[in-house]
Amino acid sequence: MSGLAQFDASYDSQEDRILIRITNTEGDEFRLWLTRRLSASLLVDFKVNISAYRVQPDSAEKESESAPRANEMGAATLMRADMQQEADAAKQDFEQKFIPGERFPLGEQGAVVDKIDFQADGKGPGNHALNFIGTNGKRLSIGVTPQFLNTIFEVIERVSQQAEWGLITTSSSMARSATLQ
Repeated sequence: MSGLAQFDASYDSQEDRILIRITNTEGDEFRLWLTRRLSASLLVDFKVNISAYRVQPDSAEKESESAPRANEMGAATLMRADMQQEADAAKQDFEQKFIPGERFPLGEQGAVVDKIDFQADGKGPGNHALNFIGTNGKRLSIGVTPQFLNTIFEVIERVSQQAEWGLITTSSSMARSATLQ
């Protein structure tokens, strides 16, 4: 996927799912549906498991030293990651109007996400790939930094609160939708 333009999430009560819309600088729009089950897993287990990557590494820290950080599963690491998420969210403008794409590589209906994984993308320290895998086998991979990863979690948490699914999240505010540019 070429450069990211916008990331938007909203709750669809008819589908009882979260619709994520991602546009790139080429005018493509990728639509991904997150079920309640996947959202719960994403915002609890997945988020905790990668919490060490959600914290900005110290400037002196080397990439080779960051690999073991994924195994720092303590409450202190999770708390630092959640505090970093709040700090990153405070820097964002979530009121941007979403500009739809012109082409839909995953189809206009989008793909129901079955699995999400996270891996180093080889583009330097702190850069990783967040991969969304659909039930139809289609895959979308986006490059993320710790700040962007935290902002993605913030957007999904805000929308899951609006959905009233009862998921425990760290987001302190609610929004009907959230667009990140």
